[in-house]
Amino acid sequence: MNELWIKMVEQILENIAVFQMNGSGWTFNSIVSLDIHMVRCRPLRGGTYVKLPKFPASKKALINMNFRNENKTDNQCFKWCIARALNPVKDHPERITRKLEEQAETLNFKNISFPVKLRDINKFDIQNPNISVNVLGYDDDKKKIIHPLRISEMDKRLHEVNLLMLEDKHYVLINSMSRLLTRQKTKHTEKRHFYLMCLNSFTTEEV
Repeated sequence: MNELWIKMVEQILENIAVFQMNGSGWTFNSIVSLDIHMVRCRPLRGGTYVKLPKFPASKKALINMNFRNENKTDNQCFKWCIARALNPVKDHPERITRKLEEQAETLNFKNISFPVKLRDINKFDIQNPNISVNVLGYDDDKKKIIHPLRISEMDKRLHEVNLLMLEDKHYVLINSMSRLLTRQKTKHTEKRHFYLMCLNSFTTEEV
C-alpha cells in the first residue's frame, strides 16, 4: 500500500507541474481536500471453466467447452471455442477431444497468452486471416441482458466466430445467435439475423 501512495503522490505532483508549465497563470498553494475512490480491478480475460447460467442455457444456443473428465480444466477456453467453431460435430460438441486438440494446433496463437484477454483478440484476428471473432457479454441480474463487448473490425471473412463471455473470465461458443437473442430483442419467433454492433434484428441477412 505504501508504494501505491507514493505513486499517487508522484502522479499528483507531476500533474501540477505540467499544469503550471502550460502557462495557466495559476500557482499551486495547497490541497484543501482529496477524495480517493478505489474499485477492485477485474480484467476481462477468459479462462476458468464456468457452468452456464440457467437463463442463457435455456436458449439451447451455446456450447460450453469442457474436457470429458470434468475434473480436468485449463485456461484455454478461447482456443477450444475457436477450434470447435471451425470443426463442428453433431455429438457432444462440448467435449475437448484429442482430435480437437490437434485441430487447435492449426491456429496461430503466437505471442498470445492464456487466458486470452479481450484486447488480445485483435492480435488473433490479424494472425488468422480467415477468422474474425466477436464477443458478447452477459449480465446475470434481473434484466439478464446480453450485450456487445468486442465486435471484430475484420468482417466478411470465411469464418465468423461468435463468443459469449461469462463472469468476465470464461468464453463459450454461440452456435445460434437467433435462438440466443430473438426473445430479448423482438417478439418475433422466426429465425432472425442480428447486426452485432447494436443487436438490431432483421428478417434476412441481406436486409
